Amino acid sequence: MGFLPDPLHPAIVHFPIALSIVAVLLELLARHPRLRSLGDAAGLVMALAAAGSVAAVLSGQAAHDEAVIPAAAAALVARHEDVGELAMWLLLAVIALRLLLAWRGWLARWGGWLYLAAAIAATATVGYNGYLGGKMVFDHGVGTAPVQRGLVSDGGRTGPGTGR
Repeated sequence: MGFLPDPLHPAIVHFPIALSIVAVLLELLARHPRLRSLGDAAGLVMALAAAGSVAAVLSGQAAHDEAVIPAAAAALVARHEDVGELAMWLLLAVIALRLLLAWRGWLARWGGWLYLAAAIAATATVGYNGYLGGKMVFDHGVGTAPVQRGLVSDGGRTGPGTGR
């Protein structure tokens, strides 16, 4: 029995979803003059969300290689992978933007609003990808034991890793 959960991907994906939402909420709260100190925490939480998104993408790529993907879900899986990579890059760009704005001293002024808009867009992309992942699991059984063992008949099921 290993230290890491198996499958790893479902155990990791909830971190960037939850952390990006919490980061945006903290950032919104930090707009209040008495709560400005939450801004640093918001940045740290967003950085953790970005790191979690990298882990989610990497674990998703590994999971894809072993997944039995029903033919009806192949396009959805491809979309989920594409949006997941986009979400990862957006979160990483948001962190880079925050660092740049803080370094230039613009985060406390107009740059804070630019950062917040970018963070909301990245978080929405993460949320949409979570929705796609949920559809894959709950509508098509991707990654579930019955589908993995071939106990669910799909008629046109594809083999491991052939969802793309």
